[in-house]
Amino acid sequence: MTRERSAPVTAAVLLSGAAFGAAAVFLGAGAVAGSWPRGWAALVCALVLVALGVTGLVAGRRNRTTPQDTGPVPAKSDTGTAPGRSSALVAGGVWLLALAAAGTWGVMATDDDEDRTSDRPPATASPSPAAAKASVVWSVPAAAAQQDEGVGAWAVGDTVAQGRIDGLFAYGSADGAVRWSIPAPTREALCGMSQDTEQGVGLVAHGRHEKPCSTLLAVRTSDGKVLWRTTVSGEGLLTRGLAVGGGTAVTSEDGVVRARSSETGVPRWQRVLVPGCAVRAVDADATRTLVVEQCGKSARLVALDTRTGAQRWLRELPVESHAEATVVSVSPVVLGVHEDHKRGTRAFLGFDDHGTPTVTIPLSGPEGQLSAPGNVGDGRTSRIVVRDGLLVTLAERDRLVPSKVVAYSLKDGRKAWEYGSEQQAAALGAGPDGQVALLEDHAGPRVVLLDPATGTPGRVIEPEHRNDRLSIHPDLVAAPDGRYVVLNHIVMHGEPSVFALR
Repeated sequence: MTRERSAPVTAAVLLSGAAFGAAAVFLGAGAVAGSWPRGWAALVCALVLVALGVTGLVAGRRNRTTPQDTGPVPAKSDTGTAPGRSSALVAGGVWLLALAAAGTWGVMATDDDEDRTSDRPPATASPSPAAAKASVVWSVPAAAAQQDEGVGAWAVGDTVAQGRIDGLFAYGSADGAVRWSIPAPTREALCGMSQDTEQGVGLVAHGRHEKPCSTLLAVRTSDGKVLWRTTVSGEGLLTRGLAVGGGTAVTSEDGVVRARSSETGVPRWQRVLVPGCAVRAVDADATRTLVVEQCGKSARLVALDTRTGAQRWLRELPVESHAEATVVSVSPVVLGVHEDHKRGTRAFLGFDDHGTPTVTIPLSGPEGQLSAPGNVGDGRTSRIVVRDGLLVTLAERDRLVPSKVVAYSLKDGRKAWEYGSEQQAAALGAGPDGQVALLEDHAGPRVVLLDPATGTPGRVIEPEHRNDRLSIHPDLVAAPDGRYVVLNHIVMHGEPSVFALR
């Protein structure tokens, strides 16, 4: 064989070896992992093997037909078919058969992927779960003006209530129809609402522009009836300090922590602050009310009996300068604290039922910046899930927005698991059966349900037609009928105020 004719054959052999190596890598990886390649991996493997077969066929045919001397080259074979044409026909047949096999393999593997919902590794690997067919079942067009910020949301049975600047509006989770509404008075805006409702009652407050948040209302969530209202003088209400528990409404107003009957508004007890002190946070459940007080450069956490106002215990906080605080959970007791001092306390703090400190989880560290509610941390008003001894929140590391979910043990503060979002992790909520529901901005909204113990992703609710968009401050609540309601608290570019996925 001459040098000119041997060069193509050599190249073919080299390509054949490369193709064989690539195929071995794909197939070997499948064998090591315990399963053969599926979907696109299977398709690539098949195409690589096709390249191997065709390259070998052409190279072999050339070897048989290349003359070894200077004699004449026959124009046709014994059968009357040109060698090049015979090779092309065989190669074409191989390509067609391999492509058909690859397509069948890929389709079958994809079907297997969609049916497989178990045997996933812990969510630190951030596997991509298969999305279930879903749709946006209803949507409420933008109602607030651009950049108006909402106050909060309640999920009450089959109703979701949204606190907007122009009032409180309740929608049926099944169809998005307005069940009831309490518009804010003319020239006043909704300025606060309780984080949750209790015994079918929630608290909202409104006030005039650039004036104290001074009017307090108790709302019956079944029909939107205002049970009572009162006007607070002086500095008004602490807007993030409205709470209900055990039939008691607890507020911080003008230097006093005051409790009233949530049904009638009749006063029950009050705690007058020491001069020079201010309340930073208040929350309550049926048995315990937590109050964070700052006096000068020091701060303390006080636990009161919700029914009587009696002090149960008091704990000094590790604070030596002005600090912001939020009650993340009343039971178990978890606070978020953000001290002004650059080297001060900026962490989630856990306590036992007697006020003894149990755990400190820094707001920034190896996992990045953790999201916290209120004015703590990065300033995002993010829901945090506290369940089964874990605190679950969002975290941002390399982006300007959260990109993963992180869970920490409330026993020792160690990271229990993390789940890396493929795009933006927008909000958390409590899903069914104890699951953690993650709202992602994945070229549109989608909900991923995470195992609360391991962070392993399960069902994904991703609409096929994603016309509704998320704003910079969405909220997520789960309805009892399997729907997930998304509330855009800030409308930036005409995003819907509320919509539901299923």
